[in-house]
Amino acid sequence: MGILDKLMGRSGDEDYVNIDLGQFEEVSGGGPSEILVKMAELNDLEVLPEIKTEIERGNLVLVDISPMRREKDLLDEAIGELKASVEDLRGDIAGLGDNLVIVVPRRMRIDREDVLGAED
Repeated sequence: MGILDKLMGRSGDEDYVNIDLGQFEEVSGGGPSEILVKMAELNDLEVLPEIKTEIERGNLVLVDISPMRREKDLLDEAIGELKASVEDLRGDIAGLGDNLVIVVPRRMRIDREDVLGAED
């Protein structure tokens, strides 16, 4: 245990369990899906056409906006362009926490109410 751990009050016992997600990566049975979940990292405006293409193909895209969080003006411009593109395609867009945006195609809508952990 290092000095930083001692200063932070850590005992050396881990408070979490490390899960190997590799065991869940195999696709189970069946043929190809009609809708794919794609991941994108928004690090500049040049990524926007690729995201739009995926939405046109009918795929759902999770966009990590954290690389642009420090450049508020550029992030606002990128989100504005993305929102306009999604509206043109009759899709939907919503934020997930501070660093993710979900973009869905025409046949899908995003329910903005919490399913789990919602207070009455």
